Amino acid sequence: MNTSPPLVTIITPSFNQGQFIEATIKSVLAQTYQNIEFILIDALSTDSTGEIIDRYRQSISHVVQESDKGQSDAIVKGFKMAKGELVGWINSDDILYPDCVEQLVTSYELNPEAVLFYNSKIDIVSGTGAHIKQLDFEIIDRESLLRKSNTLIQPGSFYSRAALEKIDYFDGKLRYSMDLDLWLRLLKIGRCVNFGNGPVAAYREWEGTKTATGATKLLRERRALLIRHGGRVFDKTMLTINIELIKFFIKDKLIVSYLRKLLSFSLTNVCLALFYGFFRYLPASNSRYTKWTRVLRKIVCKPLFRSAGSNINVESGAFFGTGRKVSIGDNSGIGVNCKLLGDVSIGRNVMIGPDVLFITTSHVHKNLNIPMVEQGFEAERPIILRDDIWIGARTIILPGVTLGKGCVAAAGSVVTKSFPDFSIVAGNPARVIKIRGESGMKNGGEIGAVCD
Repeated sequence: MNTSPPLVTIITPSFNQGQFIEATIKSVLAQTYQNIEFILIDALSTDSTGEIIDRYRQSISHVVQESDKGQSDAIVKGFKMAKGELVGWINSDDILYPDCVEQLVTSYELNPEAVLFYNSKIDIVSGTGAHIKQLDFEIIDRESLLRKSNTLIQPGSFYSRAALEKIDYFDGKLRYSMDLDLWLRLLKIGRCVNFGNGPVAAYREWEGTKTATGATKLLRERRALLIRHGGRVFDKTMLTINIELIKFFIKDKLIVSYLRKLLSFSLTNVCLALFYGFFRYLPASNSRYTKWTRVLRKIVCKPLFRSAGSNINVESGAFFGTGRKVSIGDNSGIGVNCKLLGDVSIGRNVMIGPDVLFITTSHVHKNLNIPMVEQGFEAERPIILRDDIWIGARTIILPGVTLGKGCVAAAGSVVTKSFPDFSIVAGNPARVIKIRGESGMKNGGEIGAVCD
């Protein structure tokens, strides 16, 4: 008869959890029970994990550092390496209490035929190790785990190696529910034992935990797993999962999406309604008694424009459609009764007089056999005004025009083509009459007379 204490194998799968793995390693090495095989499987971590493993390598039975297909793959790899009569795993962010394995072995010696040993109590700790709460989930048998509640306590649980080999471990493709798959397989061939007087392990709850970052994926995977093990639609476990999935769907897909659209839709439409229904008809802001109208129009117009700089001015009677195709730079303004019909980009420090008309498209009229009203419109050609431009009253600017920096368009001009920097243009069609800075340019008063 073999009287030597049974060998217990503990496996720790790891990847990039350098902030926690040292605490996990220490918790295994601090066990009061001595006959332990410790297998650490690291998937080539790129953080400080490797350095920490090196510090404890001499105390760890086997260290495997190689790429794998994920946590499940690493655990199964450890199961197949294990030599212990009892085998369990502790994740690299959880910890075992010092007497965990000693209590396990005591229970195993009293219940050698059991295939699964677990403790129904677990301490939940934070990322810093602070105690949050204690949970208690007792598993009666396979039927209750499958149909009533599939919540289980994995940290601190151990399994008969012979039973593991008999059931072929668990599905290595599972990402979240490998423990549930394992328990359902084991409880099909044997019974479980709840050992220990109090918690024997602690589960770390932090923002990087898989169950914290993949809630809906976990639920879908668990539902599929329960069905595979014989779960039925009206089992409490299945109903609970489906209700949670519906909640997530409503919260993430419906409510959040609806609120985003509603807020965006409401802001735009409220501003449009305020401007075209009221603020557009307030007086111009060119006197000290009406300067406040500039502030009001700026507030409701800025959210409408494609982009808007600081200190912009939109005057009384202006029209720009929805504003989505209009951009306006710092210290620029749209004059009284101006109309911007289409894609118009206005640079910085641009002055636009009253009744200026921007047209970015035109009627098609080439076919003499079709009424022009039925021929549609030409493709839109944006209008671009560079910085520091002065557009005189009643100027018309036609599709595709770009006015260079510092240009001046005299009042009543019809601008049909683009002009380079510092051009002074006038006429119908507009032509260059001066280049700003050249000798012989008219004085400011004379230019102002034709631009106001």
